[in-house]
Amino acid sequence: MNRGPGAAGDGVEGLRWSEFQGRLRGYVAGRVDPAWTDDVTGDILLRLLQNKERLKQARNPLAWAYRVAANTITDHYRRRAVESQALAQAQGEAASLPPTAEEEEQEAERRRIEACLMPFILDLSPKQAEALVLTSFQGLSQAEAARRLGLSVSGMKSRVQRARSELKRRLLACCEFEMDRRGRVMGMVPR
Repeated sequence: MNRGPGAAGDGVEGLRWSEFQGRLRGYVAGRVDPAWTDDVTGDILLRLLQNKERLKQARNPLAWAYRVAANTITDHYRRRAVESQALAQAQGEAASLPPTAEEEEQEAERRRIEACLMPFILDLSPKQAEALVLTSFQGLSQAEAARRLGLSVSGMKSRVQRARSELKRRLLACCEFEMDRRGRVMGMVPR
C-alpha cells in the first residue's frame, strides 16, 4: 500500500494517500481554473511534504492540511495577479516603443497593398465595399461590423464572403498572379 502524508497511521484521520489526493484535487478544482488544478495541487502536496513534521504534530492534521491548501490557493491568485500586472506593464512599455525597422516595413507594405486594392474595393457595391473596409482595413471583427451596421452576424459573414469573391474575380481579370505552393502571392503582372 502506498503511504504518504495522508496514509493511515500518519495522523490524517486514517485516510489513504490516494483518497486524500483525490479529495485534495477536488477541493482545488472547485477553487481555481481547471488549467491550474494540477499545478496548484502539486504545490500543496510539496508544501505538505516540506512540513511533514508539523503535519504529524498538528492537533487536527486534516484541517491543518486543508489550511495549507487554502493558503496555497491564495498564493496562487496573488502570484497570477502580479504576473498579469507585470505582463500588462510590459505590453504597455512595448507599445510605447518606437516601431522597429521590420515593423515599419510591414506597415509600409500594408499601406501599398491597401492603396492598390482600394480602387477595386470601391468599385464593388457600396454594401460590399463597406463590409470589406470595416473588416479588412479597419480591423473590426465581423461581429463588431455587424453590430455597427445593424446586421446579423451571419448576414455580415455572407456580405464579406460575397465581397471577397467579387474582389478576387476582379483582381484575376485585371492581373496574372504568381503563387507559391501554399497559395500566397509571390508576384503579379498586369494583363
